[in-house]
Amino acid sequence: AIWGRSVVFDDEWGIPSGAIGCCYGETRATVSVYDQKFPEKVAVEWLDKSENRIYFGEVVIDKNGYKFANKLPRFSYHTGEVETDIYPYLIVGMGESGEIKVWVSNTPSAGFTGRVLHELGSGQAQWRENK
Repeated sequence: AIWGRSVVFDDEWGIPSGAIGCCYGETRATVSVYDQKFPEKVAVEWLDKSENRIYFGEVVIDKNGYKFANKLPRFSYHTGEVETDIYPYLIVGMGESGEIKVWVSNTPSAGFTGRVLHELGSGQAQWRENK
């Protein structure tokens, strides 16, 4: 079990830690953000309780990520209905071994036909013992 502590974009704005959800590559918990430029980097920190480690790291986000976000395709629901209003989802994943990934997607999770999940950055976190 990992416990998210902080997700901060461009050293300026972040996501409340209570909005961090489960499942690598999914947006089980979401936060809507308006009037912010597409971020260039993200700094994350989380606690891995099983190892009693605090992981922390920073990932540079592809500077052309906003182009992918603006060109995301339509997708369809399991009912066959096609969604035409596409809102990009910026997904930050933190793995059990300190992996950090950033993706952009046209849907919040894998349960849609036509989902696009494009990786915009990755890195490896450092860790320290939780005291």
